[in-house]
Amino acid sequence: MKNILKTFILLFLILAILTLTYLYKNPKIAVLCYHNIATDEEKQSFPDEADWTISVDNFKEQLEYLKKHNYKTLSMDEFYQWKTGKLNLPYKSVLITFDDGFLSNYQYAFKLLSDYDMKASVFVVGSFIEKSSSNSWDGNLKTYMTKDILENIKNEYPNIEIYSHSYNLHYQGAINQDENVFVDDINNFNNFCPNTDVFCYPFGQFNSKIENSLKECGYKMAFRYGPNRGDYKKANRNDNNYEIPRLNMSHGMGIFKFGMRLLLYN
Repeated sequence: MKNILKTFILLFLILAILTLTYLYKNPKIAVLCYHNIATDEEKQSFPDEADWTISVDNFKEQLEYLKKHNYKTLSMDEFYQWKTGKLNLPYKSVLITFDDGFLSNYQYAFKLLSDYDMKASVFVVGSFIEKSSSNSWDGNLKTYMTKDILENIKNEYPNIEIYSHSYNLHYQGAINQDENVFVDDINNFNNFCPNTDVFCYPFGQFNSKIENSLKECGYKMAFRYGPNRGDYKKANRNDNNYEIPRLNMSHGMGIFKFGMRLLLYN
C-alpha cells in the first residue's frame, strides 16, 4: 500500500513538473470579452440583450475571484509587449475587454474595476458615442457612453483604455465592403479618437482586406470574437497579431465555470 502511494505521489509530481514546464515554454493569456453589465432587474427589462449582459453581482464575483487567486490584469501595452516576446508575465495574467461602449460599463464596471485596482480596455463604436446624448444612467441597456464621458474617463479611471470597434461599421455584413471603405472608417475613428492602434472586429468578422487596411493604417493588433465555439481560446505568442482570440463572458456563468474557463480553455 505504501509503495502504491509513493508511486502515485511520484507520478503526480512528474505531471505537475511537466505541466509547469509546458506552461512556461508555451505561455497563454486569457483575453476576457464583456459587453453589457446590469442589475438583474434591468436585465429583465431588456430580454433581447440577455445573452450579452451579465449581472453586476456576477461581474463583482468574477473580479473577486481574480483578486483572490492573484491574477494580474494587463494594460493593452503590457499585453502587446508580452505578445511580441518583449515582456514575460505571470501565468495568471488576463486582459479584460469590453465591446461597443455601453453606458452600463461606466455606470457599474469601471467603478468596480477601480475598487479592485484592475485594468481594462474598451472597444467603442465611434458613431454610437457621437450620437449618444445620455450622460446619466436610466437602466436602458441599449444606451452608449457620450463623448464627454469618454474624455473624462482618462482622469476619472486611468486604468481604463479606449480603442476602436470601428467608427461606423458595426453591422452584419460590413466585412463585404470595399477596402477603401475600411480605410475611410479607420481614418474617421482616428479623427474621433486619435492615436488608436488596436482594433476589435465588429461581430468578430474579418478577412485579409480588413487586416491589410489595419496594417496600412498603423494598427498593431486586432481582436476577434467567435463565432464558433472552437474560436474561444486563450491568446498565445504564435497567434496572428490581427486575429487574437478572446473568451466570451456570457450571462449566467457561475464562478466555478468562470474559474474553469480561465484554467482549461487553451
